[in-house]
Amino acid sequence: MSPKKSGPVSVVTGAAGFLGSHLTDRLLAAGHRVIAIDNLITGKTANIEHLAGNENFRFIQHNVSNFIFVPEEKIDYVFHFASPASPIDYLELPIPTLKVGALGTHNTLSIRRRKTTGATLTRSDRVVYMMRRNVSPRQ
Repeated sequence: MSPKKSGPVSVVTGAAGFLGSHLTDRLLAAGHRVIAIDNLITGKTANIEHLAGNENFRFIQHNVSNFIFVPEEKIDYVFHFASPASPIDYLELPIPTLKVGALGTHNTLSIRRRKTTGATLTRSDRVVYMMRRNVSPRQ
């Protein structure tokens, strides 16, 4: 990433998912340089393809359940949104879901420990996807 702007550097895991892609758009609009990480197990490149060519955006296809390497010396913010996000995904992908919740969080927090003095935000599925009667979790 060799940006022309010198804004804060943010890492967003799950960046090709619904929430991660919207967060990425918002961060870029606010002047951040964004390193987006997603393994595309449930995320879609269509959610971030409009960012191709943006000098402040870099996409890394990677499973955050494995060690995360980012070459930047300093990261200002880390946003951990990687996870299959519906009960259907949980049933179809139980082990990857558990791994990203445990190992992915551990690896994401290790970026913060190694590279930043800023903040880390991690998501919680039930807080984001509130369950209501007679409403599909996919809606």
